Amino acid sequence: MSIYYHLLFNHSLSLIQSIFTLFTPGFIVMNEFTFNTKDASSERPAAVAGTFYPGDKTELKDLIDSLFKNSTIITEEVPRLIISPHAGYVFSGPVAAQGYAHIDKSVKKVIILGPSHYQAFSGIAYPEVTSFVTPLGKVPVDAKAIDQLKKHPKTRPTAGMDAKEHCLEVQLPFLQVKLDHFTIVPLLTGRIEPEEAAMILLPLIDESTIVVASSDLSHYHTQKDARKIDDLSIKAILEDKPDQNIDGCGDLPIKTVMALSRKLNLKPLLLDSKTSHETAPHFCKNDRVVGYGSVIYVSKLPKKALIDSTSEKTDFSEESKVHLLKIARSSLSAAVKDLPLPHPGELSESFREHRGCFITLTKNKQLRGCIGYIEPIRPLYQAIIENARNAALHDHRFSPVRADEADSLVIEISVLSKPVPLTFKNPDELLQLLRPGIDGVILTNGSHQSTFLPQVWEQLPDKIQFLEHLSSKSGQPRDGWKSSVVKVYSVEHFSEAH
Repeated sequence: MSIYYHLLFNHSLSLIQSIFTLFTPGFIVMNEFTFNTKDASSERPAAVAGTFYPGDKTELKDLIDSLFKNSTIITEEVPRLIISPHAGYVFSGPVAAQGYAHIDKSVKKVIILGPSHYQAFSGIAYPEVTSFVTPLGKVPVDAKAIDQLKKHPKTRPTAGMDAKEHCLEVQLPFLQVKLDHFTIVPLLTGRIEPEEAAMILLPLIDESTIVVASSDLSHYHTQKDARKIDDLSIKAILEDKPDQNIDGCGDLPIKTVMALSRKLNLKPLLLDSKTSHETAPHFCKNDRVVGYGSVIYVSKLPKKALIDSTSEKTDFSEESKVHLLKIARSSLSAAVKDLPLPHPGELSESFREHRGCFITLTKNKQLRGCIGYIEPIRPLYQAIIENARNAALHDHRFSPVRADEADSLVIEISVLSKPVPLTFKNPDELLQLLRPGIDGVILTNGSHQSTFLPQVWEQLPDKIQFLEHLSSKSGQPRDGWKSSVVKVYSVEHFSEAH
């Protein structure tokens, strides 16, 4: 094991415990920073090389190459906006790599927004150096963009407060491996409204620009609690609800990117979400973890990529299906008896993957409840436990399942692929693209959203009727599908014997 990992572990404990806890909401205990623009250097040297990531050039390059090799490409479109973590690479590197794997050499400028971990201030702070340095070389700061920022009354120089800051620096090696010639606009965010920050950045963005929001998620909860907290934060991001709590040290950069996505008409795609215990259990106990998420924003998905994505199959073995159905059954039984939800016992790796999941309950072949998560916001086993309970007790269309009828219900589990946008020019093209019996469909129009699983095609095989019923389900007029955002997904479903 290299010295880097030992340093990283010790450094992460001391740095995070002493600094990050100061930045939980309502807990900032620092003085307003007094800016001093003297002694500005032309280069900003690496501050966390050898601690947050390897200090050796070859070791760093090999590590990032391996992280990219293990990443999954969801879309061929280069994202315009990225939410990426900023912890030590042994912890957050696998998650961060998922986002950066999607960029290519068409990117020429990268705006990086990070929270100020060391000093409090108002507005946005820009650097006074001409380049940032890592073991992989120098990265030039975009002088033209900085000159534009200097003209705004809500911006100011960093004046050295970024000298030890890691949130900007740790993003650079990923960019250096993926890109050839590019500039950066590394910015720290202080007290400023996300919408105002987005308006300041918008004139700097062109077709060759990406914006990175540097942020970890929750800090120092148990593994169980961290997953719940992070899932809620991710849900707020994916549903574009900035007024809801996003638990992360870089919540302002995240909300600024969310504001930019609305102005640029971009949609979020969750690539990965893990905790430090999940990525590096040998370095991190499960009673004090940090959460990480990778989200990219894109406008559309090529049809080929769409078909490939929605045709993915998990292909659960018969033994796995039986195990998952037993988990659902024990959860249902506990829920209707008002008992604690069960512990799932030993779990395979596939059960721990974040997947969308629905639980459907039927009685005498008639629907008795159906609730689930469209997006992969929870590990599969947890989604099954929670949605078995929710389908039994919280489907507003039905009265809660009684304990004396639970045994007469049949449970069906539907495991979803990641939903992907369906790009179409007009309603006729949408009808041509839909695949009855294969595509689950999500309609979104403002605050209205609804979905039908692919199984619903059996009752509504006509495409127009299918979409009209789905529109009505969301509270829209029957023809609301014509003006809705459409996503599709595939499903692997299996049920108990009738």
